[in-house]
Amino acid sequence: MQLAEKAQTDGNVFESMKYYLLSAEPEKALPIGIQYVKEQISSSDWTLDAVYPFLDLLSYIRTEKLLLHKCSEFRNELLILCGYIGALLAIRRQYSSIVPALYEYTSQLLKRRDVCVPLKIKQLSEELDAWRVCSQSLNKSSDELLQIPPSELQQQIYATMLSRIKEEHLQITIGTNYVSGSNLPGHSDVHISCLTGLRIQGPVFFLEDGKSTISLNDALMWAKVNPFSPLGTGIQLNPF
Repeated sequence: MQLAEKAQTDGNVFESMKYYLLSAEPEKALPIGIQYVKEQISSSDWTLDAVYPFLDLLSYIRTEKLLLHKCSEFRNELLILCGYIGALLAIRRQYSSIVPALYEYTSQLLKRRDVCVPLKIKQLSEELDAWRVCSQSLNKSSDELLQIPPSELQQQIYATMLSRIKEEHLQITIGTNYVSGSNLPGHSDVHISCLTGLRIQGPVFFLEDGKSTISLNDALMWAKVNPFSPLGTGIQLNPF
């Protein structure tokens, strides 16, 4: 605890968080890390690499501590920030199938939870639309281009997103994750993905309520960019 307090006094946010997480009161890392991330994304020139390590570190807090009633405000803010940063990380890693779900997850939490974060639902909607239109137009050949090209505003939004996202450092992490049996016909039990609303083909992953399901492919990709369950409970997702 003394090391954490000293690091905090010295202005070393990351070290302070690390020591608090290793202490008997790991929840003390939450306000420090969350405030830092909120300050970063309030600036105009922030990048994914500047904030992701801090959220990644906070995700190691013990679940029983995160679920404490006194941590509810920080928990809600952490889930929202992890959802948003996870969406950007999914774009960078080309996990395209879960990008809309991550944006929708973040928007729903913003609507339903009383939080103070520098994110707006309109902003999330504009970013998702810009990503959809601009990434599709870039990936189509000249004879397949969309009838309606991206607007100037959408191009500006997408350019800003790319400047924040940068490129993935490890090429091995890029691209959709597939597990064995993903393309096999579905089993006799029909399971609908709570992320896409579509029937799941191949292996199914059950969420913590024992009812909600997503494909194992999506579960693996989600957990790699956002450690928390799509149900917004604060429970960690572990499909590995």
